[in-house]
Amino acid sequence: MATESLPTYYDVLQVERDASPERVRAAYRRLAQTYHPDKMPGNANASRAMAAINAAYEVLSDGHRRAEHDLWIRRAEHTRHPLPPVPSVPATLWAFLHPATHWAWYLLGGTFVFVMGTLVTAVYLTAMPARASAKAEPCKLSAPAVSAGCAAR
Repeated sequence: MATESLPTYYDVLQVERDASPERVRAAYRRLAQTYHPDKMPGNANASRAMAAINAAYEVLSDGHRRAEHDLWIRRAEHTRHPLPPVPSVPATLWAFLHPATHWAWYLLGGTFVFVMGTLVTAVYLTAMPARASAKAEPCKLSAPAVSAGCAAR
């Protein structure tokens, strides 16, 4: 079944896509007798029609070239399907930010908050001086003099 906008060799020979080789040959012979330039002297379109019929028969009579032609038809029909309609602009802010339809924005926002928190914490910890520990240095028993940081007991 060929479409109007996509003429194929099947349309030229006026056969179905699943026609047998015998059916293709019979259609070629019938059209060749009808449109042969010797049968239509003085008609300028007869030679063009016969050239199209010959080209169609060359492709459809060869199994490999016919398979390529069928693949070309399927690809052409597949690309002709219209794209889905573009969604309209949301009417309200909630319609734009609704979690069921725009969850990626929530994921992006959560990731941004996490990264900013990590950066702020890293900057704070590097900028603040280290806190003095609550314990004093332990006294060394081998040292005869009391060190400045060691409290006498």
